Amino acid sequence: MATKPNILIFGGLDLLVAALASQLIPPAPAEPLISHLRVVDKYSINPPTKFFPNSLLKLLQERQDIIEYRQSNLTNPAAVSKAYTDVTPNGLPYDYVIDSTAELVPDRPVELYIRNMFDVALNIARASAEQLSRTPGSIKAHIRLVCPFYEHKKDKKRYAEADPEGWKVKDMRGVWGHEALRAIASIEGLPLVALRTGLVYGNGFYQYEAVGLILLGLVYKHLGRDMTLLWSPDLPKNLINICDFAGVVWKAAEWMSTKTRNEANMLAGVPIPPSGDPSVTKENAPNVLLPSSGSVTVPLFNMVDESDATQRSLSEVVGRVFGVKVKFQGLIKGLFAGMKLKEVTEEANQAHMEAWNEIIMNSKPPVPSTPLSPYMPLSLVEEHGVAMQADRLKSILGYEFQYPRFDDRAVRDYIDWCRSEGIWPEIDTPTSS
Repeated sequence: MATKPNILIFGGLDLLVAALASQLIPPAPAEPLISHLRVVDKYSINPPTKFFPNSLLKLLQERQDIIEYRQSNLTNPAAVSKAYTDVTPNGLPYDYVIDSTAELVPDRPVELYIRNMFDVALNIARASAEQLSRTPGSIKAHIRLVCPFYEHKKDKKRYAEADPEGWKVKDMRGVWGHEALRAIASIEGLPLVALRTGLVYGNGFYQYEAVGLILLGLVYKHLGRDMTLLWSPDLPKNLINICDFAGVVWKAAEWMSTKTRNEANMLAGVPIPPSGDPSVTKENAPNVLLPSSGSVTVPLFNMVDESDATQRSLSEVVGRVFGVKVKFQGLIKGLFAGMKLKEVTEEANQAHMEAWNEIIMNSKPPVPSTPLSPYMPLSLVEEHGVAMQADRLKSILGYEFQYPRFDDRAVRDYIDWCRSEGIWPEIDTPTSS
């Protein structure tokens, strides 16, 4: 019988790990799909420095025979290397490495993005290369997750992986996440697969755009008013449920494990062009690939569901579940004339948070410490689309979605998960039944 793989995940404790670990280590009597899982991230779990699902904390506690968590500084190359070289329970090296690291906070100094995104990804990729040098063929797949920090404003356009227009970065997070991908892709022999994700929602996930929209449905149900959203109803908002996010990661690792990098490039290779940002210099990042290097080919898959969601389709689902009407309003004409977007956002957030405080305190029981919040920072309110084709997930990976679309079932299942965690305010909200 073939040995089950050892898995090493960097980052993602607050995003990927709970969903992927639950799929790889199902409840008894089902057999685990892996021998060992080591997770390395910056957070403390004892005591926890942020909210983590109870299911994840329970798994970390009860299945220490299979899963291990270590808090570490991933900007330190020695700490990253130690995660590879410390002996695993079965004494075998890691088979799959998953890099889920990123810096998600917008509008921070360039130096921080270089350190926390570019340098960290390169530390991990180089450590994988070092393991391959020590033990040739040991790492079968090195997965790099790519955040949706790209500018997709055209309502009717959906970008395939190889479409150069789909790689226009929208901010410094995008620049240095993009340049990290290019740099690690240039490492010879690295069995790399990149996954560019859409907007993420679902069990274990409690923040950002899609979840925020669900919570706004509850806010406007409480207020008894129509929900007004900015920008075009056709603005693309392609997304993926966290269960499928994790499922695609695993499917991609298994797919890569049977191929060489050249074979994977032939089947799914995409030329990744330079970002073109003036901050990309050797002075800022000595290990960066300069624009003169041209494009770098990477096996890559867009990771979005089959719903081809837009603001209209998402809001229609939320409106239907909560029984609220949804309207769309441009920023310049009509209701918001003469106001800057920042002012509009601050005014809306103040109203939403006042209502939210009433909701969580009037809940039975109250849930004042819930991590859920309808607060929308300016970076999420701005007119940014996420528009990707993901045909390759089926045609090449053969992946079948658990949640092929954002629909009533997906929203109700998410609400029921929040209830199971004790973080959903109980004020006559819908169930899955």
